[in-house]
Amino acid sequence: MLRRKRVVGLDLGTSKVAVVIGEADDYGNINVIGVGETPSDGLRKGVVVNIEKTVQAIHQAAQSAERMAGVRFDSVVVSLAGPHLMSQVSRGVIAVARPDREIGQDDVSRVVDASRAVSVASDRELIHVIPRTFTVDGQEGVKEAAGMTGTRLEVETHIVTGAQTSVQNVIKCVHQAGFDVEDVVSQGLAAGQAVLSPNEMELGVGLMDLGAGTTDVVIFNEGAALQLAVLPVGGNHITSDIAIGLRTTLDEAETLKLNYGHTLTGVIPPEEKIEVHEVGGDRVQAVPRRYLAEIIGPRVREIFQMAREEVRRCGYDGLLPAGLVVTGGSARLLGTIDAAGQIFNSSVRLGLPQGVGGLADRVSGPSFATGVGLVRWGSKLQPVTNGKHLNGGNVTATYQKSVRWLRDFF
Repeated sequence: MLRRKRVVGLDLGTSKVAVVIGEADDYGNINVIGVGETPSDGLRKGVVVNIEKTVQAIHQAAQSAERMAGVRFDSVVVSLAGPHLMSQVSRGVIAVARPDREIGQDDVSRVVDASRAVSVASDRELIHVIPRTFTVDGQEGVKEAAGMTGTRLEVETHIVTGAQTSVQNVIKCVHQAGFDVEDVVSQGLAAGQAVLSPNEMELGVGLMDLGAGTTDVVIFNEGAALQLAVLPVGGNHITSDIAIGLRTTLDEAETLKLNYGHTLTGVIPPEEKIEVHEVGGDRVQAVPRRYLAEIIGPRVREIFQMAREEVRRCGYDGLLPAGLVVTGGSARLLGTIDAAGQIFNSSVRLGLPQGVGGLADRVSGPSFATGVGLVRWGSKLQPVTNGKHLNGGNVTATYQKSVRWLRDFF
């Protein structure tokens, strides 16, 4: 009989808070049993700016998901976003301890710990320390070092750091909403878990998670994340441009963007008109729909150009055989994939959550990539001992420290 592990993903986005309840079996198959989402204005560019509003949004989304699933939960895997997130590659090396020179799980944990010894500013926290590849006595490209024989073990890890206060504010909101935190996961890495195939990650692929306030850019190669960057621009900037350009409210601009927006002017008939309610009055003006595309197109292309600059900075521009995958709520905008293809000059596809059963139709859109990815991430977590995950993979010292910090104050 298959054992099922219940995992809850809490996606704290700039425009909405989403909760996804999933059950994972021993083979990694995930059944979604509950989904809840609610608008939120307690975050700006992925960072908490209003504790009370964020806690309230978490409550509402959690209650909706619990009602749908018919179950209660007390812990979540929560997303972390914001331009404060930064990544780097680190290396660690140790001598194998056992007399017979067989590499054990404790050796793997020690070498990953050794790679954590990087200089991090006092106001920053380690979020992820993810092993990419091991080297045993000069033999590179080892994925699973445990069980091999050698005297010298090296590891290359992908390290993600974030602002200490931003991490603590996220955890504080979750605790005040009445939930424990199983893990804190950067949004881009979580989205990758949901929308990318193992083949794409092995070959080399770029992921762009277009959110409301931020855009995550993650490079995957040889099966693991290599580089992560968060751009401080997203769908809200497009909405703001529309509101200014057409002299209307932000709510009206968002509606126009979703219903009539397009990144390419050439595909819209010149005679097609849309009605726009002017700000501060009841006057309605009819404007060509092309005006909307002329506002949206340049901003979307600018976001993709910024993303390409990040890819170029880490040396992978033109070296991603699997192309680009675009996901996130703002990827629903018509013409987004075409615009990305023009800027990156490579194959581009829309990233939708894959390999999900149960209420799959409720999480089938790109806006649920992070929520589903959090559930998948949580399903792979091992029990924690002494603040370290047994698999040596994702070591969440951040959470341990933040819990102690919270206990000191409450």
